[in-house]
Order: sequence, then C-alpha cells, then structure tokens
Amino acid sequence: MKTGEKMLNDNSRKNEEEGIKALAKALRNGGTLLNIGCPVCSYPLIRINDKIYCKVCNSEVLIYKDEKDLPKEIRKALKKETPQKEDTHSAIKQSLEKKIENLRKRLDESDDPDEIMKLSKTIDKLLETLEKVD
Repeated sequence: MKTGEKMLNDNSRKNEEEGIKALAKALRNGGTLLNIGCPVCSYPLIRINDKIYCKVCNSEVLIYKDEKDLPKEIRKALKKETPQKEDTHSAIKQSLEKKIENLRKRLDESDDPDEIMKLSKTIDKLLETLEKVD
C-alpha cells in the first residue's frame, strides 16, 4: 500500500468512526434508526424531526416513493444522465447493421469455402438478432 493510499484509508476510517459516533449520539437524543441504507455509503439512515440524515456522510437524504414526486429540476437532470431506451435501441441496431455490412463485404471478397461458411453463419445470427431488436 502506498503512503497516499494509507493516509486516504486512515482519513476515511476516521470520518467513518466520527459518523458512527454522531449516529449513536443522534439515537440517544431521540432519532429513529431507519432500515434504509445511505445511497452513498450504505450505512443506516436516521430520522430526526421528520428529516432523514446520513450521519456517516454528514448529509441530509431525500427519499421519494415515486419519480413523479421528485422536483422538476431533478427529474430533468436524471433524464439527461440516463440514456433513453430508444437511444440504446437505436445504437444497438446501428452496430448490428454495421457489422452485417462489414461481414457482407468480406463475404464478397472471399473464395475460401470455410471462411464463406463461417461468415454466412455469423451474418445469419446477426440478422436473427437484428430481427429481435426490431
């Protein structure tokens, strides 16, 4: 382990210990331990005065039951980050079509019977896959 890694591990361990102590203190002061883990560090969350916190990360955590309940700006940000299913579908289709075309060109140029069989089988499989994607 390098010196920088050791220092980083020591610091994160220290922060984790401080967070656990803060969690214990919040429980003693009437906080309620939840059966939900923090999305960042996976430690249990705690409810204090109708707000939910991660004492290890030292941050407030917002929980929504449905995406519709999220604030508009967060929904927009999530849509930008998450590739749309249609985009992925289109990209897969384009990749398959490109591969089929490349193999077709190789098939046109080949005189070797074994290679022709392999290429034909591969093209056939790709066409089947393309059909399933459509």
